Amino acid sequence: MTVPLTIAAEAPGLQQRLSKTLATLPVSFRMQTEEASPTAMLIAGEGDWPTRGVAAIDAGARAVIIADPGMTDANAVLALADRAEQAGAVVELAERYAGDPSLLRHRADLIEHLAATSTILISQISDFATPAHAALEMVRTLRALGQPLILTHLWRTPHAVMVRGRAREKLFEGIATAGSAGTGQRIDALGFGRTLRLALRGDGSAVPSDLRLANAKGERKLAQVFESVDRAAWQRVLTAIRSGRADGSALREFADDLLMIEAL
Repeated sequence: MTVPLTIAAEAPGLQQRLSKTLATLPVSFRMQTEEASPTAMLIAGEGDWPTRGVAAIDAGARAVIIADPGMTDANAVLALADRAEQAGAVVELAERYAGDPSLLRHRADLIEHLAATSTILISQISDFATPAHAALEMVRTLRALGQPLILTHLWRTPHAVMVRGRAREKLFEGIATAGSAGTGQRIDALGFGRTLRLALRGDGSAVPSDLRLANAKGERKLAQVFESVDRAAWQRVLTAIRSGRADGSALREFADDLLMIEAL
């Protein structure tokens, strides 16, 4: 497919978010005009977002970004994956924590360090809609860190959501508190003589998150990445389009995570 990509937001509420990101993107992207139909669409990850993603592809979009994808019907996500592959369209997930550019830049280093840990703890403050939404954000972060999570317990207290499970041989516990101020996700992985501490911002800005690794030799702070989740997602879209690659595997993993949470 040729570039530049003509991009649009599906709803007025996303327009400001798109405009802010577009100002930082290369000339390969441009805002939709009245004369041209969009070839790329930003869709809010609420409600039936997979169905709206399919509709965008059917209308001619060659790229779709889902902003903060949340709980939805897993079968609809699988249908979106199939339709994207059939049409040769790219679907990217712009996830506030799992898509953190600093985390993704250092993913290999983090996974290697996690191999020597035995316990993973997550605490987060976010504006989640339901306990399942809070659990999903934690599950997705660990998947991004190469630690597919199997949840065994999910319950709500008067002030928080608690989750428990295993990431392969590692124990996992998480707590989520609802709030719109001071949002973020903190991950602590503990092992014999080795720790990992990540403070992910989750606010959509280009202010970098804080990633630190420690062992017997001391603590090491990983290089910061000054990039927003949205900008990183649009850059991945451009790379995928230029390579001619339309792969629905990430959507199928997302569907697997949804099914696991729904089964609790």
